[in-house]
Amino acid sequence: MFQFWHSRRRPPLVADIQGTGRPVVLLHGQPGSAGDWGLVAADLARDHRVIVPDRLGYGRTAGHAAGFAANANAVVKLLGSLGVGPALVVGHSWAGGIGIALALDFPEPVAGLALIASVAPGDPPGALDRLLALPVVGTALAATTLSTAGGVLSWGPGRAFADWRMRGHSEAQLADLTRSWRRRATWGSFAVEQRALVHELAAMAPRLASITVPTVVVTGRLDRVVPAATARRLAAAIPGTVLEVVPGGGHLLPQLQPETVASAIRRLESRCL
Repeated sequence: MFQFWHSRRRPPLVADIQGTGRPVVLLHGQPGSAGDWGLVAADLARDHRVIVPDRLGYGRTAGHAAGFAANANAVVKLLGSLGVGPALVVGHSWAGGIGIALALDFPEPVAGLALIASVAPGDPPGALDRLLALPVVGTALAATTLSTAGGVLSWGPGRAFADWRMRGHSEAQLADLTRSWRRRATWGSFAVEQRALVHELAAMAPRLASITVPTVVVTGRLDRVVPAATARRLAAAIPGTVLEVVPGGGHLLPQLQPETVASAIRRLESRCL
């Protein structure tokens, strides 16, 4: 575990780092933590230097959450602190927007981009997303939803279900997740990121065609959070992008289809040589 100060206004990013070889940065979704990537990271660490941070406002990094641009800036500074060269950047769900922001505004440290069940600039947010982005109502709704989920995780049968649905998390990580979802700070981070989803993401849509790094978009055919149709539109908007559809996959591809995700990242790497 490493900590790096990025600015006086931001807390230190805390990242798990393992393995040697080409650097790969794995960015978790909303809410989440580095533990979401446990199985994918273990696979890639056989021949890569795998860097998995807790993003701003979450997990061990804590502090205040931020939008896509600020998260991208934090990742750039993390890579600079580590002194690593261009990295494969992988973003799941909300963090796909961070990967896109990196490829647009900081292409030098990005060797390739993998967008896993990713949000897509240009797709209008749904009614629930807009509701969750409201300053007061959205925060209250996030608090109710996440605290309830945290309570379920602390219940025996709920914990057993989580052990299956959240493969790759250790017992300690699941316990931390349970506590995190019941904290006010996590509710606030979720609400901040919802506002970024509604108000910041769309601005990147007209620029997608300017992304030049090799890109892969991976989607689950059964994903109900970010439908496969959204992934197809995203892939079509970025020149040269490869679209991979996982037939039985849902939204939690890093946890439930880790081998598939790791394989997609390795195929992306072959295009970056």
